[in-house]
Amino acid sequence: MRDWQDTRTRGTKTYFETNRWGMYWGGFGEPKPYVESYRRPLGDILNGLADTGWTLDRFVEPVPAPEMEMVDSRHFAELSLAPAFICVRAHK
Repeated sequence: MRDWQDTRTRGTKTYFETNRWGMYWGGFGEPKPYVESYRRPLGDILNGLADTGWTLDRFVEPVPAPEMEMVDSRHFAELSLAPAFICVRAHK
């Protein structure tokens, strides 16, 4: 969710554009996994579900667990200010 704010990952794209991107994830040891995904506006995600007949039960913007502060205080501080991903629970 927050990667579009970072010009290193966003490039010249805007929040409202759908685009494919990838990055090497740290924190998992070597070799670092390269993970690709699609970045798209939240409205496109939720409306896409609704358009196909899905019903949204809950929308969660997770906050870091308190234990994370001792393991990775820098990322704990960042994730305490803004979410990095979303969790959607839906059913058809």
